[in-house]
Amino acid sequence: MKKEINFYSENCKISGELFIPDTYQEGTQLPAIILCHGFAGIKELLLPAYAEYFSQNGFIALTFDYRGFGDSEGDRGLLIPAEQIIDIRNAITFIESLLEIDLQKIALWGTSFGGANAISTAAVDNRVKCIVAQITFGNGERMITGSLSAEEKNKLEATLKKDWQRKVTKNKALYLNADQILTDEESKTFYQDASEKFPKLKVKLPLSTIRHNLEYKPENALAAVFVPLLIIGAENDTVCPVSESHFLFEKAGEPKELYIIKNAKHYDLYEGENFKLSSQKALNWFQKHLK
Repeated sequence: MKKEINFYSENCKISGELFIPDTYQEGTQLPAIILCHGFAGIKELLLPAYAEYFSQNGFIALTFDYRGFGDSEGDRGLLIPAEQIIDIRNAITFIESLLEIDLQKIALWGTSFGGANAISTAAVDNRVKCIVAQITFGNGERMITGSLSAEEKNKLEATLKKDWQRKVTKNKALYLNADQILTDEESKTFYQDASEKFPKLKVKLPLSTIRHNLEYKPENALAAVFVPLLIIGAENDTVCPVSESHFLFEKAGEPKELYIIKNAKHYDLYEGENFKLSSQKALNWFQKHLK
């Protein structure tokens, strides 16, 4: 059973969908999983299959659009990790308001950029009892500039600095399409195809998005994460290289597990056999640590 819901995050109306098991009996309380989507994503894209799978197996699942994206209010396309973390925390507070929820059994599942957000949220919010972070990253600077030459890095830094100054002195920002900010061909192709199916995905992002991503280092938050963490990686990932999953795992505390899906690329995890592997592994982790 799925129903549309809304809650508020810093005065922005947030749009979401709640997935409740068809077998739910009134008066009982179930564990909850909040799903966090990837870079510039929307709740209708990729997440429903996971949410339905979790709900079919006894969990209440929540998907939602961050402020500025999809059906949620807020400055369109403004992607600031710290604000998205606040949105996740307010999603937790919304979940806590529901009589159907066991308040001691709230988990986060995040994919790609959402995995980084899930880790960062758990570091500051002790209501999170369990995490699954798949095909994500630990260090934005390493992700963005790791393959750039010194000249390319200097050029990027100068461009971002000029844009920042323009915003501060003239209140004007440069906006780009998401596929102009995405650097790998795999993501560009995926975004272009998905935008045809989900027009709400099309949004312009400020150039400052790159700066915020460069500064985003969720691996540093792991020192403050004390709940079970499952990291799922894809062996042939060109978006979030599998090395990022290894970096995160090395820095994470116990209990933790690293699960690498062989011969899979980033977007392979969302369909077919790789979806079965990733969703089943996540479900097993939640069942072990929440039920």
